[in-house]
Amino acid sequence: MKTKLIILALFVSMCSNQAQEKNEVKIISLSTTHTEIIQSLGAENTLIAVDAFSDVDFPVQRIDAYTVTAEEIAPLDADMVIVAFDFNGIIEGLEAQEINHILLPPARNLEDVYSQIQIIGELVDKKTVAETKIIDMKLEINRIISNSNYENITVYHEIGYSYGIYSINKESLIGEIYNTLGVSNIANSEEDPYGGGYPALTEEMIIESNPDYIIVGHTDYLNKDLSIREGWGSITAVENSNVFFLNDTLASNWGTTTVQLVEEISSIFEESIQTNPY
Repeated sequence: MKTKLIILALFVSMCSNQAQEKNEVKIISLSTTHTEIIQSLGAENTLIAVDAFSDVDFPVQRIDAYTVTAEEIAPLDADMVIVAFDFNGIIEGLEAQEINHILLPPARNLEDVYSQIQIIGELVDKKTVAETKIIDMKLEINRIISNSNYENITVYHEIGYSYGIYSINKESLIGEIYNTLGVSNIANSEEDPYGGGYPALTEEMIIESNPDYIIVGHTDYLNKDLSIREGWGSITAVENSNVFFLNDTLASNWGTTTVQLVEEISSIFEESIQTNPY
């Protein structure tokens, strides 16, 4: 990461020395999160291509971040390529093609979120806007947290089911959100052998943990009725209809919409508690 940040610093310095307007920098964003951040900072004019799943309302070339190669990107003559995942060996390819790039992987905590917004702000010459955005985000998230009191509540958060059951632990951003809200995450101490904060669980473990809430943050399901899963009908969350589905884009991004993510998760517990107090 330090190497990539040095590359970024040198690149920005180079642009400045050439008396080039930083807003004229040409960026390819292979990440929905960073496309969202760039737009939220008012720098969408810097984007010459975005990931195919990015939510944009202006004409721009779209690229499949899962399959694209550096050779295909090279003719676009971008000043910087933003990458969140090393799909298809894209990092090695970009290095071989000597294309400026920066790897900003999924945030593991709120500080990572703020740091990446700051990095993007510097890249697109929106440093002050980014700093103001971060301050506003911190104030709003702190407000939500200070008004939250969800002790003695357990949750199972699902990010994948059909091809293996995957959850989140304390090493992930959503895991940290649960911790700051005072909610007990049943997978908090489960290990992810890849170090990403997304452990694989067994159905037996989930059933035995008997969470009060189940929150699903993906669309990898055949049926939203979790009671049809064998043994799940007796889980407290299922019995009490405390099963909630997050917008998968909101749940998987870690940009400026993190405020909405914290608000959404908090409101799930708040509204349910008010309706069915313990």
